[in-house]
Amino acid sequence: MATRRVFIAALSCTVGWALDPWSSARAEPPDAPPTPPPYDAWTNDAANEVPPGQDVPVGVAADAYADTDPSALTDFRGVLDPHGSWVQDPTYGTVWVPSPEEIGADFTPYVSAGHWAYDSDYVWMSDYTWGWVAFHYGRWERTREMGWVWIPGRAYAGAWVSWRLGSDEFAYVGWAPLPPTWGWRDGVAMGTGLAPWQPFAYCPQGDMFAPAVATRVVSGEAAAAISPHTRPYVPAAPVVDGASNSTGPSARATTARRVSRAMPHGPPPALLGIEPSRVRRIGADHGLAIALAYARPTTAQALGAHAPVAHVVRPMPIVAPHYAAAAGARAPKHR
Repeated sequence: MATRRVFIAALSCTVGWALDPWSSARAEPPDAPPTPPPYDAWTNDAANEVPPGQDVPVGVAADAYADTDPSALTDFRGVLDPHGSWVQDPTYGTVWVPSPEEIGADFTPYVSAGHWAYDSDYVWMSDYTWGWVAFHYGRWERTREMGWVWIPGRAYAGAWVSWRLGSDEFAYVGWAPLPPTWGWRDGVAMGTGLAPWQPFAYCPQGDMFAPAVATRVVSGEAAAAISPHTRPYVPAAPVVDGASNSTGPSARATTARRVSRAMPHGPPPALLGIEPSRVRRIGADHGLAIALAYARPTTAQALGAHAPVAHVVRPMPIVAPHYAAAAGARAPKHR
């Protein structure tokens, strides 16, 4: 089975709503083969980077889309077009910008107009009619010129965010949009090799399932005091479908299944001290049902989506990103 590539990055510490860098290390020795081993989203995260100057082939996995599948640029346009505009960003290429009249000046992904629900993991339940696309697919990045922009992606997640936990004295939980490691040029995914900053939102752990979580988010000086007392939440690596260390065809198939299911996981409610009776469950939701249907080619194509295709991810020339950094924030690092 052809190698499937997924690009997932992890975020590090931040100060309240200020922006903070994340970075990752290369895992390729000088004599590494041209094609790195299959990406294991749980245990081999460093291998998902695009080698400098080298196209990376992305195959078609069983009933799954690669995040960089070119259908990300077309499958969701019918939903997004009436609510924003497509523009060319100097760093990420083709991006979608939601209409300012709809989102207002204080819009923040995974904070504004929505709430958290939980099944086996956290799911962002957006109040926007287009939310089932932009908060379950793709990534968000904050730019200086346009504010928040959405970079198309084709893999589903309940929420593409990373998480932080506070200590006992600072019983807060934080989350931030997981930044992209690719952009789009002329319909082709381009690995950026950038390490952008992202803002973390914090709220008291007991308020995670508030009907309007934005009203419980702490910001300003109060958030700045919380952030140094938090740490990244990293879930234990699960074993999916009896994965093993073997390298035969069955192992490659298992790797493809693991990659197709890989997504960021948040701290379980019990870890936050939230009683089961206070956990907001997902229930029936039309938008989420559509989002889940678009996650698999067998159900997405019945709704008019494109079939997944084998493609390449090309290295993108480094372009200085235009981040909306807070005063005094450090310059972003490059991988």
